[in-house]
Amino acid sequence: MAYYIVFMIQLMIWSFYSLARWLSKGDSSEFHWLLFLIFFYLCVIVAQRLLGRKRSYIITVIILLFYFSLRWMMSLFIQ
Repeated sequence: MAYYIVFMIQLMIWSFYSLARWLSKGDSSEFHWLLFLIFFYLCVIVAQRLLGRKRSYIITVIILLFYFSLRWMMSLFIQ
């Protein structure tokens, strides 16, 4: 059950990342990378609180790959 909660919370966090990136279109790429690192750190902290230290990075990377692959597939269908 904890994995499901982490999955849902991190999907919401990555959705907020996409919204923040969309709202900051005019910023330079350095700020986009900084924004990515901040949101990635936030996801890792959430996973560490709910799952423990050992699996938090692995779960975060898996959810990150899932979210961006789903976002990429949806962009193919929308265009």
